[in-house]
Order: sequence, then C-alpha cells, then structure tokens
Amino acid sequence: GSNTIYQAAFDTSDWSGDVLSVPLSVTGTSTVSVGATNWSAAARLNLLTTPAMTRNIVIGMPGAAANPVATAFTWGAIGPAMQANLQKLTPTSAGDGQGQDRLNYLRGDKSNEGTSFRTRTKLLGDIVNSGIAFSGTPTASVSSTTAYAAFYTTNAGRTPALFVGANDGMLHAFNANNGDEMFGYIPSWMGTKLAALTSKTYLGNHQAYVDGTPAVAEAQVGSAGTAADWKTVLVSGTGAGGSGVFALDVTDPTAFSASKVMWEFTRADDADLGYVVGRPQILKLRTSAPGATTATYRWFAVVASGVDNYVADPLFGGAYSTTGNPALFLLALDKAAGAVWTAGTNYYKVSIPVDSTLSTATGTGLINFQPISVGTAGELTQIYMGDLHGKIWKLDFAAHGATEWTMDKLSPFKKGSSAPFTPYPLFIAQTAAGGVQAISMAPAVVPGPILNGIKTTYVAFVTGKYLESSDKTSTVQNSIYEVFDNGSTGGDSTPVGASAISGRGRLKAGTVDSSTGVVNVATFTWGRATSDADATQRSGFYADFPVSGERGISDMTVAGNSLLFSSLIPASSSAVGSCAAAGGDGKFYSINYLTGKGTFNNSTVGIPGTQILFELPAATIYKKSNTTGQRIKTVVQQVLQPGSLGVATGGTVTTEFITGRLSWRQINNYQDLKNAP
Repeated sequence: GSNTIYQAAFDTSDWSGDVLSVPLSVTGTSTVSVGATNWSAAARLNLLTTPAMTRNIVIGMPGAAANPVATAFTWGAIGPAMQANLQKLTPTSAGDGQGQDRLNYLRGDKSNEGTSFRTRTKLLGDIVNSGIAFSGTPTASVSSTTAYAAFYTTNAGRTPALFVGANDGMLHAFNANNGDEMFGYIPSWMGTKLAALTSKTYLGNHQAYVDGTPAVAEAQVGSAGTAADWKTVLVSGTGAGGSGVFALDVTDPTAFSASKVMWEFTRADDADLGYVVGRPQILKLRTSAPGATTATYRWFAVVASGVDNYVADPLFGGAYSTTGNPALFLLALDKAAGAVWTAGTNYYKVSIPVDSTLSTATGTGLINFQPISVGTAGELTQIYMGDLHGKIWKLDFAAHGATEWTMDKLSPFKKGSSAPFTPYPLFIAQTAAGGVQAISMAPAVVPGPILNGIKTTYVAFVTGKYLESSDKTSTVQNSIYEVFDNGSTGGDSTPVGASAISGRGRLKAGTVDSSTGVVNVATFTWGRATSDADATQRSGFYADFPVSGERGISDMTVAGNSLLFSSLIPASSSAVGSCAAAGGDGKFYSINYLTGKGTFNNSTVGIPGTQILFELPAATIYKKSNTTGQRIKTVVQQVLQPGSLGVATGGTVTTEFITGRLSWRQINNYQDLKNAP
C-alpha cells in the first residue's frame, strides 16, 4: 500500500516557503519507508508565466460590518483605503506612487525585483507556525439527513485541497493531487503590512502575517432543508500576524471567489480577541436548554482568544502583554455577510478568570482546547482547556443552553452559597516551588471507567510555551501531567482550595531518565486523594522534564493505551529578538496513560512536531470468533515523527478492538412468538 503526508517548510536565508507532498510506502513486511517528494508547491508557483494576471487572490475588506466582506485582489477592486496602504512602505511613510506595482509584486510579478523591490527565489512565503489542513471527500460522520446526503453526493468527487497560512500575507489553497495553487486569501488586517513585503531590507525585518493553523469541517449554515444548507468551512486565525479570525466557504476550492468569504471577526468586534496562535475548531452545539421540548442546534467556530496585545514568535522577537482577559469565543457560522457582530446573538464569549495575585510579568492567555462531542446529535458536551497560568478548566455544555454560556454557569467547579458563583479549575500546574507552568497545548482526554454510574475522564497535558523572545532562553521547569476527573463537582479538601485537585502533592511523582530514555511511575491506584499523604489513591501522576528548557507545545495523539507527544528544546542563542533561525531539537515520547510508564527517543529531524499514526494493513490480524460470533481485531500502526528537518519512523502501536457480533440475546420461546396471532 501507499499513502502521502504533506509537509510545510521555510528558509530563513530569503524567507521563502514550500509545501511538499511526500509519499509513504509499506512493504510486505509492514515496514514504512519515506519516498522522494511527489511535488513542491513553491516550484509549481514558480512555473507560472504570468502569475500577476492568472492567480486567484481575494482580500478581506476592513470594517466590523463590511459589505461586501471581500473583493478580488486587483488594483481596481480593492478601493481607496487599501490602495493608500500599498502606496507607502510603512503605515507612517509618505506615499510613493508605487502602490499598483506593489500589488502586482504581491501577485507574483517579478519585473521590479532587484530594482524597486526585494528579490525573491520563490513566490511562496515562509510557513513557520501554520499547520496544513486537508479537505477531500466530505465527512461521513454527520447524522444521515436528506439534505446532507445530497450535499455529500454532490461533493464526494471534488478536488482534494490543502490549506496553509504563509508569511507572504495569504492563506493558500493547493491542489493535493499536483501542488497547484487554487486560491489565496488575504485577511483584511494584513492591509497595512503588505507593502513591507516588497522592501529591500525585509530580510532583516521579517514579520508574521498569516501564521496560524486553519481548521476545515462540514457545517450546517442554513435551515431550508436542502443541500445548500451545508458547507465545507475553513476557519483560521493569523497567529502573530494580527488579532483576527476569518471563515471561508471552501466547499468547492476550485471555484473560490470573494463571494465565498463568510466573515471576519477582529479585535474591533470584541476587545478581548487577542492574537489567535492556537487552532480554532468547528463544532455543533445545542443552543436550547436541557429538556426543552424541541432541541435546537447551531454550528460555531470555537476560538481560543490567544494572547493579548502584541505577540511575536521567538523566531522574530517580541513579547506579549500581561493584560487582557482570556476567553473562549463561539462565533456563529450562519452569520449573514455584512451583519454586525452582536454578543449573545451571533457570537458568545466565555471569559476565563485571571489570577490577579500573579506577577504582572506572568502573561495570561488561552491558546488551545479539547472538545468532547458525545451528545445524541453529535453535539459538543464538554471542553477541557489549559491557560498560560497553568490552570486546567472544564466546561459542561450538556447542562446549559446558549443563554447560560458563561463561566460561572459552565464550570462544574464553583464556590459560593448563591449565584453568581465563582468558578475554579480542575487543576493548577505548578513547579515544586510553586512557580507558574504555562499550558499552550490542547489537553488529551481519554474516557475513564464508569464509577457508581458517573463517567470519569483522564486528562493529560504537558506544560510549556514558545511565544516570546524570552522563551528561547527560559529555564522554567516544565512537566508531564495526567489528572483524574472523577465526575465530582466538589474539591478534594474542605474548605475548597484553588483547584478541585489540590496540586501536584495529590499526584504520584514519576521520573524521566535522560540516559535510558525511560519514563517511570510507580504503581498506584487511581482515585481522588483527600490529602497529600493519602497513599490509598492518587489523583494522577506527573514527571518533570530532566533537561533545562525542555517543554511541550505540540498536541498529543492518543493511540490505544499510549499518549504520543513531543517536546521542544530550543537551541541556546545570544541573538534574542533577531531574525536568525531559532534552532533546537527535542524528544518523542510514548507513555501508557493508565500507568504513566513509557519511553522517549531523541529527535533526529530537528524541532519535532505532532506524531502521526499510519496503519499497517498487512499487520492486522483477527482472532478466531467465539461461540457468539465475537472476535478480537488487532491493528498495528506505525508512528511517524515529523520535524523541521524531515520525517523519521518511530516505533509501532498495537491496539485491540472487539469486532464481529458485539451483543446477542437468546429467545427461548421463538416458535411461540412466531406462531402467535
């Protein structure tokens, strides 16, 4: 068999980028090998003879209620305000009359390179923090309806697409089959920064543009009961490029135009929206109250507010503000184009409490979150999220309709004898000395056993951040954690402390051995410890990283009983704030979520990313069925370890599933029932 992975790249020598299609092959012995590149998106772009004329590029129009919300990125269409932006090299420069030439340059015209403008080796800009999103055949997981079935049939054979943000000012869509660009989208808040890309001094003054990871999913945005109700939607922030989020209709990526831009949401719409450096998600929520006669649902872009004020990647220098109120935004995907954003009508905001007693030097923010969708209609029921003050929050949407989407209602952990209650977190990650351990990754959530009729959950995460220049040289002790949410809405102490689980003293301590590559946690019993000295049970486990500066920023992958994740160890650098490449390496970990035991290996591919699983079909085996027709299926998956320098193969993960006849019922009086009148 064969498959493909797609990898983004960047080159700091000229701040160019690329997207590569890399084939994977599986031999008869189920060994995965990485082949030569199928295609390069940058190379395909460079082959265009008249890119300034032929590329399909759209730009958003600024304004809280812009109508139209976007237009073609051509000189005649962008209007006077955007034309004025392109007439000057910086927002404070005087106009120089080169605006139209700059626009042509951004579209790919090379005629003024080396004279008026910067010389490029590639038209595609560097891709640093944006991950790649894939869209092919629509999902088959949506509950079967006539409208969705028609939508699915219409789009089942559509051109597969890759979406990625680049620091050339655009979100790019590429044909996944051959690497050809299908369209580019420039968010409106890039407008004042676009001219800088043409500067001959840009190599030493690089900045972020569209530097966030997009999310793509099917969503219902209409109620007419037809296929047109459904769209494949892309939602993305721009990372350090600015405070905003945009939504695009990418149902047919080959036919993208300005009319397919659904909306933008920026700090002008809500002051608490920061630099969205995490990945938004597209989710279905029940808006009606529990128990309502008729349940109502709505699809939202769910967005963590990010960090407030100015933020810049360590690659570029900069720091972020310590002020601002972190929040989780729910932005309705059915908002009409040009309609004003109105809180409580077409968007909702769940504000996260901030600990004012922490040092003002400890910036706050919310980067990522983990949703759980287990409702009867596939709707969101819970969210777990960690903030930059190390707090793990839990939100329970199953118990509340849209009128109660506030933190004091959604948090199951509350203090006070009457409303409004004060919410508090499930857990707070801190060093042994009580220092803040920031959480920037999305927690991994694994269902636990049902105890006394109550569902329990294991919540795993790794601490660390890599957002500011000072993070390059930070020696903050970071750790691996897994805590036990036993379904209780109370704390483990009386009176209740700062969190439901009162710190790492309630957890089993483990170790990470640098020399052997072994993670070890002594045997313990899962429960909710009632004191630090309670040896009968532990509320989870933790292990401190052994290397100074080691941290976790990439999301975990759950495979069988294993948690797969990577750590980052930045290279030491004296050039803090420079545009020099921020090198480094890290480790790839595999830990059993039930025991805390595991191993790691050092990265051979530079700065490691999120580990990928690749199923080995030849290794799948079935045990003989038992007398009821039930059997065990064993699936083996190869772990792929991507990094800034390529892709390596890791170990394998084996998972057993029960298949065949899952249940049966014996009918003793079958003949009587058959013959009954």
